[in-house]
Amino acid sequence: MVILASADLHGDKDIYEWLVGAAISAEPDVMVLAGDLLGVSTASGTIEEAQQMNAYEILKIINQIDLCVLYLMGNDDAIELEPNGDSMRSINGVRIEIGDLNFVGYQYSLPFMGGIFEKSEDAIRNDLVSLFSLVDDHTVFVTHSPAYGTLDTGVFGLPAGSQAIGELIEHRKPLLHIHGHIHEEFGIWGRHFNVAAAGHKRAILIDTYTMDYQILYDESD
Repeated sequence: MVILASADLHGDKDIYEWLVGAAISAEPDVMVLAGDLLGVSTASGTIEEAQQMNAYEILKIINQIDLCVLYLMGNDDAIELEPNGDSMRSINGVRIEIGDLNFVGYQYSLPFMGGIFEKSEDAIRNDLVSLFSLVDDHTVFVTHSPAYGTLDTGVFGLPAGSQAIGELIEHRKPLLHIHGHIHEEFGIWGRHFNVAAAGHKRAILIDTYTMDYQILYDESD
């Protein structure tokens, strides 16, 4: 299976348009969006109202392609995305079987901006108890937050990942882990893929059969 993965698009319509073009060219089986999907496209109204308008705009862009899109929200998202079709699905807290693989997701990260998709480490650990049995060695585990100590160097050079997410990965050993959140750590470490676009036209194409990957980017960006 080939996965096109990105995160931290922050509602940037140009990046979404580029990502759709990349999907058309690469022809992946699945697109994964690992949180921080929305931004503020207008200065009027509340943040929630502005993100609702932005969601409407980006859904129109994503709906240009006939592709299974699995997504999570992130700590900078102030609302839950509400797609209007069956091809785009949230994987937060559920397991979705596609072919011989399954996708399991978790969208909460540690407190950072005071957002609705943030929880304490203890609360995250409690949530993940129910996901342990869903994750196996055929799982693509998708989170917004990185695992503690892996592609998670944040402000002041300190680790910003979740220990509980790292514990689940260590014990259940999913096939691979896709996340975002830490903009400066875009890249790959072992089976961990930080796919944060973070203002750039970039994503990672992953072949789950060979574990080969390709970084896609706009050379003019």
